[in-house]
Amino acid sequence: MSLHYQYADMHCDTLLHGLGKGVNDIYDMPDAMLDIKRMAEANVLCQFFAVFFPPRPEMLTPQEREKRLQAGRPEMPPDEELFSNAVSLMKDSFAAHKDVIRQAYCFDDVMKNKEQGLISGVLTVEDGRMVNGSFDRLEQLAKTGVRAIALTWNFENCFGAPNSRDPKIMSKGLSTFGKEAIEAMNELGILVDVSHLSDGGFYDVAKISKKPFVATHSDCRALAAHPRNLTDDMIRLLAQKGGVSGINFAPAFLDDTQGNNTSRISDMVRHVKHFIEIGGEDCVGIGTDFDGIGGNLEVGEPGQLTLLFEALEKAGITPRQIDKIASGNVLRVMKETMRPRFE
Repeated sequence: MSLHYQYADMHCDTLLHGLGKGVNDIYDMPDAMLDIKRMAEANVLCQFFAVFFPPRPEMLTPQEREKRLQAGRPEMPPDEELFSNAVSLMKDSFAAHKDVIRQAYCFDDVMKNKEQGLISGVLTVEDGRMVNGSFDRLEQLAKTGVRAIALTWNFENCFGAPNSRDPKIMSKGLSTFGKEAIEAMNELGILVDVSHLSDGGFYDVAKISKKPFVATHSDCRALAAHPRNLTDDMIRLLAQKGGVSGINFAPAFLDDTQGNNTSRISDMVRHVKHFIEIGGEDCVGIGTDFDGIGGNLEVGEPGQLTLLFEALEKAGITPRQIDKIASGNVLRVMKETMRPRFE
């Protein structure tokens, strides 16, 4: 029987799922992968809640727009309004269930919440385009409670270029603003997230950041050659900087075999073992991408994470190592990077 591991998940898209469904509380959402109720039942320690900015209509081809609508992804309001709505949904939900979950701004908050038997929710951003090249905006986000920003999504923005199958785009580094913003984020206590970033951007972050950085939801490119995953050289650099990559449960990131649509626990174990082999036991964590992925998922909600931990035990990963993977590594990075709430 597996020991119970409380886990810290560095990425979910549940806020956008809730906004898309028009709900005003994310406590009980049976059609989502994650909600507060199931997090409580699974005794989750900490969940990063991303505010994701979907592509604007003008960024897509007519075919792509139609495909998103058919997939049940309604067009969202302008970025500022979307951010405000998502933050309100999170804060209102937390306030309504303050006996279950509280917002956390730093490591100490998570520890205090844990002592009270509470889940910690951390506000993050996926796609820093709303920063729009403004250091004042970056500071405003920090004061709002944002504690991690994925610099790009799949389009170029003020920070730099995204991951891409086009070598020219993939080799692009950070913009001038992006390079300066890394230092500002270090100072503000905002964790730098390189998931979705170009390879060139990754190396710029590794060179510039004085604090650990993360890939909140990325796997190993040596095992699945998706541009969203990290190469072995990147894993070594990430580890040297004290950073962590969260295992992403998306089928294509775990197994890029053409036509694969299944997210298997066995593949998650392979990626975890590869991270440990290349970067050591301190560089890997959890980044489920719940409510941002689809397919046949062997782990598709919080309560099923125990299946992964049991599989890791059977694969010879020690309880001490699994505890690091489940939460310890992420908590260490939070302690070294995030700052308390701005007063």
